[in-house]
Parts: sequence; structure tokens; C-alpha cells
Amino acid sequence: MSKQQQIYYTAIFGGLGGLLGWWIIGSFALPDNIWLYVTIAGAGLGLFIGGMIAASDGAIVKRAPVRAMRDGILGALAGALAGLIGLLIAQVIWFILPGGGFVARALSWMLMGMLIGMGDLLVSRRKQRALYAGLGGLGGGLVGGLIYEGLTQLFLAQSGAAQIALSGLGLMIVGACIGGLIPLARQVFSRGELRVLSGEQRGLAREVTDRATIGRYDGNDLYLPDAGIAWKHAVVHRANGGFMLDVLPVAESAVYIGAQPIAPGDKRALHSGDQLRIGEALVEFIAK
Repeated sequence: MSKQQQIYYTAIFGGLGGLLGWWIIGSFALPDNIWLYVTIAGAGLGLFIGGMIAASDGAIVKRAPVRAMRDGILGALAGALAGLIGLLIAQVIWFILPGGGFVARALSWMLMGMLIGMGDLLVSRRKQRALYAGLGGLGGGLVGGLIYEGLTQLFLAQSGAAQIALSGLGLMIVGACIGGLIPLARQVFSRGELRVLSGEQRGLAREVTDRATIGRYDGNDLYLPDAGIAWKHAVVHRANGGFMLDVLPVAESAVYIGAQPIAPGDKRALHSGDQLRIGEALVEFIAK
């Protein structure tokens, strides 16, 4: 799956998360107290958007339902906290700034998007990757929030039913923008890329920020379910201004760079264009 397809599907999942949040939260009578209302609505929206975005990689790229469920739960927890904080701060700004409604709402989506992106830390446990995802979420929240609030202002005089439908559309747009810009930012800021040239994941491209694990376990950054590949086979990581390939001691076989074998427990510098034979898969490394 290409990088463009990954961005597309993550945006779709984010949009579905926004739509689900609008539908499910709107099905309940929320309290009249503004602070309780904002707390519940923000946490609920963040939960669905964050959970769907986090689940997209396991569901679409890795096609591993258990991984999708696990990542989705972690993303939902981080998203619930993100939404709660974002909308509470927006409400505070609403009261402080004269006529600050538009600004407050735009800031709330930006903050929610940033925190949803940084929630990737729970899933990947990579600080740099989570930082890039946070930047993408910030941009997605800004773009989606401006579109949503712009539509709200444009159709302000419409009926209550129209406003409800518009809210569903707006939240779907916000979720899609956050979902699309998170993987886009990771790819823009990444230092390298692994492209699968042959094997079961042929056509898949994965970014390398600071490091990327490779193996048959679906928790790896590059998941290769091919024969002859260990659960965790190798790691590509930055070192001395370049990249290194470490073949893990638990690997079942060597990794070949061209005709040169790199035995389990050994390492070698990687250069752009190097092709790695790992089990029955062939992977190309591209440095930026």
C-alpha cells in the first residue's frame, strides 16, 4: 500500500470517527451544565476520532484485527483525554475573549488534533514519531476546525435540523483532516523509507523517523508475514548522521544486502537504494 493510500484510509477512518462521535453522543441527553456538557462531548468526540485513527493502521495496512483493536483502544483513551482538554480550554477562552467564539472553537480543534496525534506515543512508544504526529494533528485540527466553523457561520440562520446535520458533516471533516494530516506529517518529516518490492506486502511503503522495526509480529513498524522472517527480525535506525541495519540475535536467518549476508547479531551501515532480502521478502531502503 502506497503512502498516499495510507493517508487516504487514515483520513477515512478519522472522518468515520467524527461521524460516530456525532451520532452516538447526540443520541443521549447531555447535562445542561456547560462544564459537564463540554467535558462529556469533548471526551466522547476525542475517543471516537482518536480510536478510529489509531485502529486504521492495523485494520487496513497490516490487516490484523487484534492489532487494530489494541491500537484502537489505546488511541481512544488518548483521544478521550485530548478531546476533554481541548474543549475545556476552548470554553475558558470563550468566556475570556470578547467575541472569541470562532477563535475558541478553532483553537479547541487544533489542541484536540495535536493531542490525538501525540497519543501515538501510547501506541508506538516513539517520542519523535509522536511529535511528528502531534504536528500533523495540530494542522489537521486547524484546517478541519476552520472549515467546520466557516460552514457554521455560513448557515447560521438555517433551521435546527439543518444545524444538527451540519454538525455531523463538520465533525466528519474535522476527523478526516486530523486523520489525513497525521500520517502526512510523519512522512514529510521522516528521514527514510522502506519499500516492499516483493512478498506478501508488496507495494507497501513505511516511513523511518528515528528507527523502524521489521518482522513477522504485527506490532513491528514494517510488518512482513512472509516465510523465513522472525517475530522481530531487524531494526533500521539512525546513527552517525546516517542509518544502520541491526539484524537481531533472535532472527532465524541472515539479512542479505545484495549478495552480502548480515548474520543475526551483526550490523551494517545502510545507503539509499540498498535492497534487503529478509526471508522471502525484498525491501528497498530509501534515504531522504
